[in-house]
Amino acid sequence: MAQPRVARIQLTSLQRRQLYGVRRRAWPNEGCALLLGTFSEGGLIARVFRVAETKNIANSMSAFEIDPEHQYCILAAASKEGLEQVGIYHSHPAPPEPSESDLEFMKYNPCVWVIDGRKRLRFRMKAYQLWQGFLLSVDIDIVPE
Repeated sequence: MAQPRVARIQLTSLQRRQLYGVRRRAWPNEGCALLLGTFSEGGLIARVFRVAETKNIANSMSAFEIDPEHQYCILAAASKEGLEQVGIYHSHPAPPEPSESDLEFMKYNPCVWVIDGRKRLRFRMKAYQLWQGFLLSVDIDIVPE
């Protein structure tokens, strides 16, 4: 199924802290996780119900790669619970903007990409979706637990 155009991705404050933990544990390499949830409002809203941390098998400061077998197992288990992959998270040692390789991989994973990167001395989280060839910004909403 083609991914819908998402305007907002919803995370709880606990999930946001989980993602910060993914970044800290992987540092100085890129950390990564799958964001599992559901779509609502005709696909405009992606609601995250679970963060599934994954190992960066690229073991790199400038790239990430998720073991496809591990990803399959996570997605198969999520499907049994009525969840699907609504997003991919990864951290950057640079600003939270898609790299050239991110843009290439976004073509094959058109879900929301949440990037946690450093701009100046502060980390910021931003979200994007490559949809019909256009890089679109996606709002991140922090919702009650």
